[in-house]
Amino acid sequence: MVPELSGDGRDAIQPFQVEGLHLSGRVVRLGEAVDRVLGQHDYPEPVSRLLGELMALAAALGGGLKFDGRLTVETRGDGPVRLIAVDYTSDGRMRGYASFDAGRVAAEHGSAGTRESPVPHFIGNGLLAMTIDQGRGTELYQGLVSLDGATLADCAHNYFRQSDQVDTALKLAVARRDGGWRAGAITMQRIAELGPGDMPVLSSDREDDWRRAVALLSSATGDELTDPALSTHTLLYRLFHEDGVRVYETRDLSFGCSCSEQRALAVLGRIPATEIDELLIEGVVEVVCQFCNRRQTFTPEEIAAQREGEPT
Repeated sequence: MVPELSGDGRDAIQPFQVEGLHLSGRVVRLGEAVDRVLGQHDYPEPVSRLLGELMALAAALGGGLKFDGRLTVETRGDGPVRLIAVDYTSDGRMRGYASFDAGRVAAEHGSAGTRESPVPHFIGNGLLAMTIDQGRGTELYQGLVSLDGATLADCAHNYFRQSDQVDTALKLAVARRDGGWRAGAITMQRIAELGPGDMPVLSSDREDDWRRAVALLSSATGDELTDPALSTHTLLYRLFHEDGVRVYETRDLSFGCSCSEQRALAVLGRIPATEIDELLIEGVVEVVCQFCNRRQTFTPEEIAAQREGEPT
């Protein structure tokens, strides 16, 4: 692979394969998308860092989907940051938000070890959930793992060990650069040989290759993953050029929210009229999207018309 001379700053997923080490992977670089999500809510720094990392994780995992659908990655805990949720759709659109106790976050921020161990300090005891939705007529698939780890990357590794049959390694990073937020991730998996019945078989003589690949991945720094001036191709060349790295078509990422007037009205139309009256402020009901902060207002007449128009 011939490295690029400079970075292009794109929000994108770069699939790759290292032939000499028998592994495949993806590099995620996020700039505008993560900066918009974090900026429009003005989150405290620790919350922004956790949400930025979760966005990078969702893109790294979602980039492996082989079908049209949605991946939702969430953390739920008893700490100051009660909930973090990120949606990734197969067309590369992303959105995310966090629910937190501002007072508890401020009290915890700056105490010893919060940067190295953000999960126990800010999320606390809870779960990491990954939900796949392939659309109407299909069942949701959800995987859960306890938040046992100092970082979100640690928790994701626990998830892989419990639910995946193929060895997986991951690195996440988030940083403020030139006044804006950036995030990045690199993930890789061993390519399994196929045995009888096309069952995956991992040859023991490839253990050394995998250990070497993990060591090379660990050498990637957070600065490299979040530096818009460093191209993804150059980063991969630095890490794996001795073993023959091959890159595939890049997939663009962007911010995208699925909220709409129609969806909001559909939800309000299912609420009894007596309860709608309790929600009125100056004669209208205001709906605020948790993901994009979009504010919409509806009159009781609009809601009633929606209710009457729905099939019984």
